[in-house]
Amino acid sequence: YIALLVRYRYRMVIAAVLAAMLVYGLTYLMPVKYSAFALVAYNNYDKPGGVALKEYRGGDTVSLLERDIIIDSSSENEKERLLARFRSYAFATYFIEKNDSLLKLIYPKGWDAEKNKWKDGFEVDTRKAVDIFSKELAWVSADEKTGLLTVGFNASDPAIAAKMANTVVEDFKKYQKNLVLKQLDSRRKYLESRLTITSNLEFQRSIYRMLEAQMSAETLINVRDNYPFEVIQPAITPLAKSSPQRMMFAILTLIAVLFLSVAYVIGRELITKMSKQLKTYSAEKKTEAKIGSGSDESSGWVE
Repeated sequence: YIALLVRYRYRMVIAAVLAAMLVYGLTYLMPVKYSAFALVAYNNYDKPGGVALKEYRGGDTVSLLERDIIIDSSSENEKERLLARFRSYAFATYFIEKNDSLLKLIYPKGWDAEKNKWKDGFEVDTRKAVDIFSKELAWVSADEKTGLLTVGFNASDPAIAAKMANTVVEDFKKYQKNLVLKQLDSRRKYLESRLTITSNLEFQRSIYRMLEAQMSAETLINVRDNYPFEVIQPAITPLAKSSPQRMMFAILTLIAVLFLSVAYVIGRELITKMSKQLKTYSAEKKTEAKIGSGSDESSGWVE
């Protein structure tokens, strides 16, 4: 088999090189993408205070901010929920509506740059735009060892990729903060409405303590710019494109074609040998059958 491979070595190498050159050329038909990413830390404060002795943070909001800005972080489950919210349809819709220029990146063929408007007859599909944004443009990954998150963005222009990656981080911080503040505001309004109904002094004191805790939580979230993400390293303009990786595709094609060529040459030789052996075996069996049939007739006649 080694001698067989040596015999066909030039054919296999030429086939692999031609295939690699073909794949390398086809990569020029693929769109060029640059990927920029920001490194962020997770700071989701799930326990901003309460009315228990260990958790009560009310009393004086100013003194609270002076002596204790740091509050307990959330559990790992909350982190997974936050990542799921980042990949959700609601945030993608919020981000697309807030950034009008994003639709031009999603539908470059439908935008008329000269007239600065969409081409006649072209309609923007919001659901498809959200799907493209979530699967092809924005992405997030978590490092299990360090707990840090990497938020990235893909675009055909490196400067736009870096700008949009930083914009995604900032907009998600605002999106998440607005959701939490909206929940706190609804709770506070409910507690305020209870004050006008109850006349029990103890209940009123309890409601006031809960209102103080709610106001403390709102204050802590509003004064923090790093909620729920703290930017460790903002996205910078990438120097090299992320795709298509032409050289990697060519090398992988070269290796794959060489492997398939070796398998084809050896496989064809094995099949040829097996075919010859089967033909030889079939011929021998036919000869034995003829001889055997003649001896059976003579022995039967003698008997």
